[in-house]
Amino acid sequence: MVEPRVLPVEEMVSEEEFTDRVEILRELEDWYRNIKRRISSSLALISPRRMGKTALLDRLVNTVFFKDYDVAPFYFKMKREETTLRKFLLEYYTTFFRQYIAYILKDPALYGDRGMKLRDLLKLKTNNEKVQYVQREHLARFIERYEGYDWQDARNHWEDMIATPEFLGAMLGVHVAVIIDEFQDMKFYIYDAEDEKEVDPEIHRPTDLTATYDRKSQSRRAPMLVSGSAVTMIFRTVMGGPLGGRFGFKYLKPMAIEDGATLIKKLLRMRGSDITDELAIYLSSQVNGHPYYVYCCAESDCPDKDFTTKEGIDRVVEYEVTRGKIFGFWETHFQENRKYINQDNDIELGKKIIYYFTKYNNAPVDIEEIAGKLKVSKYAVEEKIEKLYQADLVYRSDFKYYTFNDIMLMRYIQHRYENELKDVEKVDLGQQGLFNYVKGKFLEMVVQNIMSKFNNEDLDGRLFGHPGEVIKAPLFRARGDMVVKLPSSAEHQVDAYGDYEKDGVKHIWVAECKYRKDEPMTSKEVEKAIEAAGVVKVIRNARDMKVWLVSTGGFTKDALELMRENGCLFSGQDEINEIARLYGIGVKIVEFQ
Repeated sequence: MVEPRVLPVEEMVSEEEFTDRVEILRELEDWYRNIKRRISSSLALISPRRMGKTALLDRLVNTVFFKDYDVAPFYFKMKREETTLRKFLLEYYTTFFRQYIAYILKDPALYGDRGMKLRDLLKLKTNNEKVQYVQREHLARFIERYEGYDWQDARNHWEDMIATPEFLGAMLGVHVAVIIDEFQDMKFYIYDAEDEKEVDPEIHRPTDLTATYDRKSQSRRAPMLVSGSAVTMIFRTVMGGPLGGRFGFKYLKPMAIEDGATLIKKLLRMRGSDITDELAIYLSSQVNGHPYYVYCCAESDCPDKDFTTKEGIDRVVEYEVTRGKIFGFWETHFQENRKYINQDNDIELGKKIIYYFTKYNNAPVDIEEIAGKLKVSKYAVEEKIEKLYQADLVYRSDFKYYTFNDIMLMRYIQHRYENELKDVEKVDLGQQGLFNYVKGKFLEMVVQNIMSKFNNEDLDGRLFGHPGEVIKAPLFRARGDMVVKLPSSAEHQVDAYGDYEKDGVKHIWVAECKYRKDEPMTSKEVEKAIEAAGVVKVIRNARDMKVWLVSTGGFTKDALELMRENGCLFSGQDEINEIARLYGIGVKIVEFQ
């Protein structure tokens, strides 16, 4: 029996449950690998809570640890508990030295051994000269200073140590990726005091250690990857003050609808249950592919829990948002941010404003409309929404406020406030319109997801209408969809495109999808798709173009002839399902009822 490989980080999400995120994991690994070439700069990974950032960082560390990138992953998870700077200094640098040495020795058990003390590391027997250097020149000196001085030296000691990862990268050639989860919490929980028992948060101010990374965040030998789930706070932390302009950004979005469907199928299967592809898509669409909400539904304590009908799924979702884990999550968030949310002269007015902004799901909040409905000034509405921004319930872009694309948050707010408010116009948060949209866009989403997972594989040409040939599935560097203007002046929706470079030449794939039953794609539709692809080719400044037609209803004889004449790729329902399976997309193109 083969023993399972020890991983440096114990993952809270099992291998079976880890779904989607392949694209961003690949991007983060590229960032990590390029540290050795000194071309990666510091990066902030941002998203609302429970979107899977920590699971993603866990997987990143476990992925890169065993590869020969000569980059040690220093992975520190902030805890939300008060501590002294002296104690934090010891914890932080014990973790750093342990993980750095473990990476050099390729010892995953040592990497994850939180019980290992600094003196244990100092006594570690090894013939590795790099480790011996770290022990002699850094560990011994750190211990000597730490034990020789009291808490009043902690700040100076921290300042002197902050450049250690960069220094070791230069001296030993083993660079460092400084990965800090919930980075913004370094502002709030660390006090420069002798004992945390003496700290009174109402009187004493915490030490803002984020500001000490002003030089470190610009390092190319040891750049930073920081994450934060308090979106507003992490954004302010890395955009303002000493760190302003030093970080790039990646925003972790909910999963694609079809990947949310894959997740619910995995979770239910692990629990001895099952769900059809169609209903998995339906459930995922109800929660916008949010991984935590999918998990809540799978684990729901809803009486008569049922995943065999739409009505059963509606019942589970309704239970979760009104009494279950989703309700508890947002209830806690609102309690923690009460100082922002309920700080109104007129509490009922505040509740009405919160209630009305739920209609602007992932759209600009119309302040004038809300002010008009409530017969109050624009200033009163703006003041309230600014507080909601501070509470991470809305976000701001281009001087406009937007609500997060979170239908469960909207439904929680509606449930929480609607029954308390009299004479308010009801806001419809029904998801049937979304489901109808998903039914029409399902095939497009699957094709877009497939293209995002291409990674230079050789695929059987049979899957693309070219039996006997090999089709290279390129690793696209840019992907998307767009509306283009055709030469006839008509507008055309391009379902998906992806471009990449090869030998200094930009190439592009453009996909056209038709999701229909017993209605084949016609030659006119193929002609229009080729015409639209030509426009995309010009817009994307590509020299070579490949058109991929996907139709669940098949193709007419004339369409097949035209596609072959133009060298198009084409796939039917069976072929696209087979390609999806190859890339681990666990849903099938089916006929919706």
